[in-house]
Amino acid sequence: MVEAIVLDFGGVIIRTEDHTGRRELEKKYGLPEGGIHNLVFKSAVSQSASIGETDTSKIWNFIADELVLSDAELNQFKDKFWAGDYIDYELIEFIKSCRPSYKTAILSNAWNNLRSTLSEAYNIKEGETVDHILVSAELGVVKPDPKIYQILAKTIGCDFEDILFVDDFIENIEGANSLGIQTIHYKPGLDLINEIKSRLV
Repeated sequence: MVEAIVLDFGGVIIRTEDHTGRRELEKKYGLPEGGIHNLVFKSAVSQSASIGETDTSKIWNFIADELVLSDAELNQFKDKFWAGDYIDYELIEFIKSCRPSYKTAILSNAWNNLRSTLSEAYNIKEGETVDHILVSAELGVVKPDPKIYQILAKTIGCDFEDILFVDDFIENIEGANSLGIQTIHYKPGLDLINEIKSRLV
């Protein structure tokens, strides 16, 4: 039986649906397809930020150094990089409507600015939009490490088998499955709200 609904943020609640800006950046800076994504998210400094070992600003400093960007150019880079992102407000409203019948949470591999970004940019607040927001940078561990799912279960007060977890990365899904957590692997085009509803019956 499902007692808690837990969503990833990047790739589920917010999704990059238009890659035009990132392709333009790759062309401008001579990077292969996917190179801009890797530069922002896969660098050593980004990985350190995801477990709270360095500040988000260091990631952008690293990118500015790598691409030799002025402050103005870095701001333009950020604007173009994020331009294709789409926030699923219908999904957010659905999750809000699930409270208090179900415990709800966001579990995200993210930098230390996620909580403020959620609140200031999208009005997603812990205790209002969802019961709990768990950020890897604050916890010092990232999905799919079993420790983060153990922290999740303890925080929301549920056994693994009573949690329904949605993520877009298969390794995170497999990590949750290995502990007995119920999962939905989000892929583009999936009618996620109805898929969640089907699991609550």
